[in-house]
Amino acid sequence: MTRGAVSGVRFSDIPWQSTSSLWGDESAQPAELDITEYGLARVLSRDENTGAISLLIKEPPGWHTAAAEAHSVSQEDILLEGDCWYGEEHFEGPTYFNFPAGHFHGPMYTETGALWLVTLTGPFDVSYSDEVTAESMSWFERANR
Repeated sequence: MTRGAVSGVRFSDIPWQSTSSLWGDESAQPAELDITEYGLARVLSRDENTGAISLLIKEPPGWHTAAAEAHSVSQEDILLEGDCWYGEEHFEGPTYFNFPAGHFHGPMYTETGALWLVTLTGPFDVSYSDEVTAESMSWFERANR
């Protein structure tokens, strides 16, 4: 079964919830990274059978990941508002991203905060790079002030 039709849901009618309540321990995130506590999400649509999901994610200024990451499913992101660094490249919204399954992206950092429209084609999981870490990025010092 695929996700049902959604005909005009106002974002303001969907409550914000912590991203950690969505990802939980299933992400296999190393405890020292502790990156999912700070974001908020509004679930727009979810397929309970496949795990596919569309959501808004809001990250506060200074939020960052500690390493490049990849997922076993495809991910599409639209940076609606704010800014982000993916690796050493800086973007401002609106900007579109598409990461095929297994593609490493990041580390990610937002100076001003960011509002995203994110779609995953299956359940969220994450693998982190041992080679590409935030410590090697030019923005790392600003992220840790």
